[in-house]
Amino acid sequence: MKKLLFFAICLSGLLGAQTYSNSTISPIPDNSTVGVQSDIAVALSQTISDPSKVTINMNLAHTWCGDVTVALFVPGGPTVGPLALIKRLGSTTATGVGSSVNFGVGNVLSFNSAATATVVPGTGGTNSNVPAGIYLPTASATLIPTNYTVADLSTMFSGLAVNGTWSLKLVDSAAGDVGLLNDWQVVFDPGTFLGVNTQSVSNPGLSVTQNPFRETLNLKVNAAAKDVNFDIYSMDGKKVYSYNQSNAKNTAGDLQIPTANWAVGTYILAPVVNGEKLMSIKLMKK
Repeated sequence: MKKLLFFAICLSGLLGAQTYSNSTISPIPDNSTVGVQSDIAVALSQTISDPSKVTINMNLAHTWCGDVTVALFVPGGPTVGPLALIKRLGSTTATGVGSSVNFGVGNVLSFNSAATATVVPGTGGTNSNVPAGIYLPTASATLIPTNYTVADLSTMFSGLAVNGTWSLKLVDSAAGDVGLLNDWQVVFDPGTFLGVNTQSVSNPGLSVTQNPFRETLNLKVNAAAKDVNFDIYSMDGKKVYSYNQSNAKNTAGDLQIPTANWAVGTYILAPVVNGEKLMSIKLMKK
């Protein structure tokens, strides 16, 4: 029972949604090209394999939504200019002022690459709010601010190493209405990192240098880590391999684990480095 519980805890780090938030209220300067930036630090040594599992949630309060542009910045992201989640909603011309509908407190706007709808403010004017929902990034016809282009989240997130700073920049491009960013989130749903990729998966104690693997599982142990231990489990909770720092490895820290007798399928590596349990790593044998 204890072994099964431990395995369930290890697996939960892979199967449960992981949410990173910033709940610091950020006033948006009125009619300012400087705007305001809000950051979230993501501490995950993972690479996105399914962009549709990543969602950006945003809770805005601002009168006249057509004033507002919100851009998303990701670690190591594009340098061609800000990529907008929303840009001056409701404008139908290059010089339009956009919709007078408001961003209402609690009407969370969620952006996901698998969404099928763009943000439509509605026709209720200043007495109505942009409806909450799950949307694709949405830009109107207006050109200002000129350097913001609509984001393609599939392209933006595909193969992205998530570790680092994620940011929203909010700009108000017309005078007379003000508002706040109340809070926002980056959500990695189950399956974000579960797709098999051939890039190195690492943490402070070790790296998986080949995944998926076949007859041999190749790992590299960080020689600077004082205490590295891990167990590998099959998906039915059986331990198939254990490692501790005293086990033989070459001077480069390379570790080759024979896996010819392992069944084809999925395995979970549960590492403990310097006494701290780290996020489990999914392995795939072909």
